[in-house]
Amino acid sequence: MSVIGWLGFFLAGLGLGSIYFGGLWFTLRRLRHWRQPVLGMGVSWLVRLTILLGGGVWLLKQTAMPPLLVILLLSAGVLFSRTLLIVWLLAAVERSVKITYPTKDSQILSHQ
Repeated sequence: MSVIGWLGFFLAGLGLGSIYFGGLWFTLRRLRHWRQPVLGMGVSWLVRLTILLGGGVWLLKQTAMPPLLVILLLSAGVLFSRTLLIVWLLAAVERSVKITYPTKDSQILSHQ
């Protein structure tokens, strides 16, 4: 069990997670343009889940490493890709929206 093998499975999980959560983001952005959004969400979920689980099973069959270790590394990569996508999307929202916070001197509501 080499570090390169561990890193490879983590990166594979990162790729599978990027496909899964990137596909979810893509689906949600186009949801309002569909005539049948429930059907679109269902098909999207099935396609994304098939890719994620199919890729995981394929990777499990391609190695001599313990299956539990492979599953843990893939899961860590998937969760890390989710975190990266959330951070990236929040940064994009912050860049596009000007948020002002009230200071001690400013009055939010004046009832005079």
